[in-house]
Amino acid sequence: MRELGSVTFRAFDTVCAVSADADAAALREIEALCARYELLLSRFDPESRLSVLNAAAGEWVDVGNELATVLRAALGYCERTGGLFDITMGGVCRLWDFKRGVVPDDTAITQTLAHVDWRNVQIEGTQARIIDPQATIDLGGMAKGYIADRAIDLLKHCGATSGVINLGGNVACLGGKPDGSAWNVGLRAPVPSGGSLQAASFASVSVRGKSVVTSGVYERSFVRNGRVLHHILDPRTGKPAETDVLSATVIADKSLDADGYTTALIIMGADEALTFAEQTPGIEAVLLTTNARLLKTTGLQGEGAQLHVG
Repeated sequence: MRELGSVTFRAFDTVCAVSADADAAALREIEALCARYELLLSRFDPESRLSVLNAAAGEWVDVGNELATVLRAALGYCERTGGLFDITMGGVCRLWDFKRGVVPDDTAITQTLAHVDWRNVQIEGTQARIIDPQATIDLGGMAKGYIADRAIDLLKHCGATSGVINLGGNVACLGGKPDGSAWNVGLRAPVPSGGSLQAASFASVSVRGKSVVTSGVYERSFVRNGRVLHHILDPRTGKPAETDVLSATVIADKSLDADGYTTALIIMGADEALTFAEQTPGIEAVLLTTNARLLKTTGLQGEGAQLHVG
């Protein structure tokens, strides 16, 4: 049985960790891969291809094959969720500051929301453009999923057969543990703490070769006038989603699929989200609601992934 090596580093404004039956050089390659993709996909770095596209004022930009691939995938999630996941929410996201507790006024939200529409993004080959020059693409809702998949590909290329990648809560597993058992991935729920919501584990899922991604209203939030304001913004209102879902976990073969759906499931609300997850091929979901209901898709009763509560 091969031993697991591990590395921990900061990327995407969070702590990332990789453990795998690979040598130290391969693990360092994972760190370098994350840094490269962070540059490629960040709307905050003015040197990134994405920033160049956002600043192009409606003109066509050669974004390269990889960013074009990510954009095509992202538009697929926008379409399948009916726009509840919308990559042109960048301007609205910029209005809010959940670290400093900044709430934008309604006029600013309304004016910026007028430029939110994923259908304004066009891609032809490696060329892309945003028809509305005032729209801004933000790939934060699914970038880590794409990166986690590429990291798994790199581990496989290096000969690894067992590993787990945790990009700040976005977990992707390669095979099972070296002893053959499944990986246990903790699920988090929000609890009040010091005027905001913090994460606490309430369950786990056992998986082999799958990704587990959880989004929750606790990740970035603050309390204003007795109301919790969280970072999951509804593209229909430009404001924190009014939902009965506290956290949504998606389990899928590809981390991109798991990442691409979690936010939309929260915005949908529990009943619609559960129906959507049951009808979407290739994913399973676990939902925790505001009245402490724990909902799960029927596939979690099988061998692919098992839910453990407590």
